[in-house]
Amino acid sequence: MTTTKKPTQTDFGRAFEWAVGYSISRQTGAAITASPFAKIAESSYEKMNENIKTSFIKAADIALAHILAKENALIASSTDKKIEFNTDSAGKHGDVRDVLLYVGGKVLGISCKHNHQALKHSRLSGKCNFIKVWGIDVNGCSADYWTKVKPLFAKLTKLRKDSNRTMLWDDVADKANEYYWPVLDAWADEIKNLCEQGAEKQAEVGKSIISYLVGKHDFYKVICERQKRVSIQGFNFNNTLAIRRTKYPDSINVINSKNGGQYSKTVVFNHGYSINFRIHSASSKVESSLKFDINAIGLPVNEVYQQTFDITG
Repeated sequence: MTTTKKPTQTDFGRAFEWAVGYSISRQTGAAITASPFAKIAESSYEKMNENIKTSFIKAADIALAHILAKENALIASSTDKKIEFNTDSAGKHGDVRDVLLYVGGKVLGISCKHNHQALKHSRLSGKCNFIKVWGIDVNGCSADYWTKVKPLFAKLTKLRKDSNRTMLWDDVADKANEYYWPVLDAWADEIKNLCEQGAEKQAEVGKSIISYLVGKHDFYKVICERQKRVSIQGFNFNNTLAIRRTKYPDSINVINSKNGGQYSKTVVFNHGYSINFRIHSASSKVESSLKFDINAIGLPVNEVYQQTFDITG
């Protein structure tokens, strides 16, 4: 007897990407370029039941009709059109777009989300040089930062090794005060220390963090929410889209700690950006790294284009 595997959360995300690409193709006449990434998205879509397929297509059609109407001048600028699905590695280099519509020499990028609006799921470890990886400063993390965090991650590595990779986080005594908060504090101190180097440096830090988290390229984010609503956000940092321009922050006002089970800090920038960084283990078993769940809890209302549509009617 053959059993069908239940779709994963990744499958749902990929499936919605396919719905978006398919919708763009139908509405513009652009062909989808064959690639391994397009095939993965299509295969994930085929794993969905008919109700989910219908809701995904409806959400994509509504959102893309709105976006394409906004970007009508771009769409009409050339008959040479094609659609590509972005590579998995693109996000590591600041390109968060999932579906790309090429029109002549220009491109319209769409980031697709299903039931979440997380910006990134970055990791911290005894080796991850987040200051360099996030593009904040070419010199990377300071010696003081490594002095604080390397012993912590070394202890986690030893716990993992000594237990033959079986030790659970539930068995770690006071994991919040032993690991979560010290790592979070060291991470926040590193950002604060860079900002203390002056206004110009603080502007660099603010722009770099938002570029890393939100993306280097202009794009629209399309979020399908519980098969009930579809939301659109437009980020126009480089002024290539037909919506209002988005400014980068040029200062950090404060880094707040959130107590309780969240184990997080919120970085409050100027221009209306507030980004929450929640640290967690990401696995029931002890690992030699910790993971961020990063979400925007505040965006510039006058600069980030936002629309929401009901898809249940």
